[in-house]
Amino acid sequence: MYEVIDSMQESDNYYYIDYIPYNIDDPQFLELEEFFEETYLPEYAKKISRIALKMVYFYPCEIFLTKETKNVSLKYDIPFDINIRSSSPEKLTYIIEQVILEDFSSVQILFSTPLFLISISGGFSVTIYQPSDEAIQILQQLAIQEGLFLKQNNKVG
Repeated sequence: MYEVIDSMQESDNYYYIDYIPYNIDDPQFLELEEFFEETYLPEYAKKISRIALKMVYFYPCEIFLTKETKNVSLKYDIPFDINIRSSSPEKLTYIIEQVILEDFSSVQILFSTPLFLISISGGFSVTIYQPSDEAIQILQQLAIQEGLFLKQNNKVG
């Protein structure tokens, strides 16, 4: 399973979910990003968990929490490196939000039909690898619904 995930993450065909509609290379933007991390990250985590749950309940998938990179105190006993798709929506929401807020692991949601990957890490890091046109369309609608923006990688490889 991690072989598939690793190979998908090497692709230049990816999208990401952002909180601003434009791309910026200005170093002064880091000041705003730090402010947003301190102020709006919990709200962003809730929005991403709602998007992820809607996708999980729409497409067949497996969900993996990668091995923790640091110890954090959590209200659930969370298994790493096994499929947690059968967990309740409440538990999945909690896991996704804590990964974003505490940056102790990553959530890998591997969809099978169509085959694509949503990778959620700490902070504002949500990447969608090799999504189908239909998945892009749905993710675009869900991002707009949450006041977020689905953006395509614009690097020419």
